[in-house]
Amino acid sequence: MIEQLRLLIELQQFDTKIQELQQSIRALPEKLVPAKQDLAKLEALIQGEKDQLAATEAWRRDQEGLLQQEEDAIKKAKAKLQVSANTREFAAANRELENKRKSMSEREEEILKVIEALEISRKSIAEHDADVQKLRDHVAEDEKAINEKVAELQRQIDDSIGNRGSRADKLDTMLLKKYDHVRRSRGIAVVEVLSGACTGCHMELPPQLINVISGGDSLETCPQCYRLLYREAMLDDSRAEG
Repeated sequence: MIEQLRLLIELQQFDTKIQELQQSIRALPEKLVPAKQDLAKLEALIQGEKDQLAATEAWRRDQEGLLQQEEDAIKKAKAKLQVSANTREFAAANRELENKRKSMSEREEEILKVIEALEISRKSIAEHDADVQKLRDHVAEDEKAINEKVAELQRQIDDSIGNRGSRADKLDTMLLKKYDHVRRSRGIAVVEVLSGACTGCHMELPPQLINVISGGDSLETCPQCYRLLYREAMLDDSRAEG
């Protein structure tokens, strides 16, 4: 029975290690979440800037098209001015020409302002793109390192599972089922008895039960938490006998 106890303790050590490794694997990708969220926000902001730039460039092209139309209108106004039959027609054609020239001048000024703003916006976007690319590269490097770490942890899990299996194969089938049942419900299935109490739930154990446990002829369970109980002295005695 002592050998079965030893196997159970080793099995539990591997189960604990496997659980810790699995928790680490789940936790590692979470470290990237803040950086990925920041990256997504920056990418969205830059995309907004690019969309605004595209809209402004479209507006500039429209205005340049209207400017061309105004140039054509001015040519027609000049032609009308030249063929004026009287003073009244000349004055009307001249007013029309001046209005179109003023409108064209104002449009040209707006287009020039927009061209300057577009140049500033392009430079700003290029700088922001460079900053985001640095963050993107940094996130990619971190993700690669995390993936490598996850792969290493998974290899450790696979090794531990193999070692666990070699212990489980040597255990009594009913004892293994009992261990697995308690582990699923309690987390830790095999606990030491210290100062007359179960270290799993801290319940004080009856003296008779402690005596039976100390005998080492059977594996007893805690009346309250149902964990399997042992005393360290049992393992020490086993080593001394070996």
